[in-house]
Amino acid sequence: MRRLKLLAVSVTAAALALTACQPAQGPAGTVTATHRTYWSATKQWTYKLTVRKEDGSSATFKVLRSTYKACDKGEAYPGCAS
Repeated sequence: MRRLKLLAVSVTAAALALTACQPAQGPAGTVTATHRTYWSATKQWTYKLTVRKEDGSSATFKVLRSTYKACDKGEAYPGCAS
């Protein structure tokens, strides 16, 4: 019984950790630039998009690799992320 509770707590903690790792969705707009940076110390990539919002201002934000690959310049975000 104790092992079952420990397993349930472990699974719940892992699920929460995975959802916390996803970046928040950025504002809607037209993709004007894509950026990726390799961090050699951690051997990881960081992916970002820059969008022009309806009011004409720009916003740069982190995205998942799959979103980065799905969104090209000139496409509408978040539609390109689907």
